[in-house]
Amino acid sequence: MHIFLTMKAWQLLMLMIVPLLFFALAFSGLHSFKWFGVLILFWGIVFFAWVYSIGSASNRELKGDLRKDPTMYRLSFVIPILYITLLAVFIFPSIQIDGQPQKPAAWMTKLHLISMCCVFYSLWFTAKQFVTLQRGFEVKFIDFSVPFFLLCFTPIGIWFLQPSINEVFDEENLDLV
Repeated sequence: MHIFLTMKAWQLLMLMIVPLLFFALAFSGLHSFKWFGVLILFWGIVFFAWVYSIGSASNRELKGDLRKDPTMYRLSFVIPILYITLLAVFIFPSIQIDGQPQKPAAWMTKLHLISMCCVFYSLWFTAKQFVTLQRGFEVKFIDFSVPFFLLCFTPIGIWFLQPSINEVFDEENLDLV
């Protein structure tokens, strides 16, 4: 998955934005809502693959005590991907029946909150390990808060983060097999 580490910012942004534009042009009406889940699933997979590749490669390149156990980090991606898949396959296609919005089940709220916590943890871990790799020492939140918020605001964040990601993970400097 190191392809995300070597892509230019415009390439990554096009990978995320072009499907949205295609969807907006191709579908309309109530039937488009069932395809909205597929679009969200695609976007989520691309986004999480990008974030995961940054965080895992950063953690892998760190030495000694700076390297963290990736088990919780990996789990923090599984839950949101399962949640998005559940939304795309089961919830979005049935959310509007006869033009009337349906009330989501109570367990969906809990799953949504757990998924949100996992996403924030994965963004926190990714930003922290990336800045730690850049600086070479343990950093505090104030040091990695800018990359964290840029990851939260992905379309804007790609333009500012991806050039430094390309610089850090230059194929000549690191062995990313």
